[in-house]
Amino acid sequence: MKKALLIGCGGKRGEDLIKGCQQADFDVINIGSSESKLKNVENIKIDWRTFDIIQMHKIYKQLSYNFDFIFFNQNSSALAKENFINTIKTVDLWSLTKSWSKSYWLSCQFPFIIIKTLEEQNKLDKNATIGWMLSSYINKNVKGVDDYADYSGYKFTNYLIMKNFNTKYQCFGINPKFGSSDYTDLIYKICSNQIKCNGQIIE
Repeated sequence: MKKALLIGCGGKRGEDLIKGCQQADFDVINIGSSESKLKNVENIKIDWRTFDIIQMHKIYKQLSYNFDFIFFNQNSSALAKENFINTIKTVDLWSLTKSWSKSYWLSCQFPFIIIKTLEEQNKLDKNATIGWMLSSYINKNVKGVDDYADYSGYKFTNYLIMKNFNTKYQCFGINPKFGSSDYTDLIYKICSNQIKCNGQIIE
């Protein structure tokens, strides 16, 4: 049976992604701070606040499968408008910078590293499909794009990472419509090869 590795899919939107994989007869492993309540899901629970590259490699050693599908659904952000406007004391500035570095690791570096690690150990199928939950904020002209400068930057970086990996794998991004979207059918069609992925953004 084919294997799907989903990151950050313990919540409601994550359930749609898991159901889509399961309908296509994929076994699902979910890594995140929330465990999926759906049946037949292997959950690996982590604390995003302390999650680092060493923990990632410990988890990686538990992954004895060859994955056919990966989806990144985690989010992280440290900056807000007031950080640019208000005066910040030195100790708070250092703390903010540390949080900023952490959120960059979780949002951008972690996906790159886990893909390359699985690849190097032959745990990623050569025909694998890899997806990212993106955002309309990858467009600099969208209203509100500057409200959370790091988050918008991470999503654009994820878009560029997705496009670069698409030269080797079948990759796609989703631009979510919050509150109204059900991604079960979309993921099912992607996992069952009814939709071919070639670096496109799906809305």
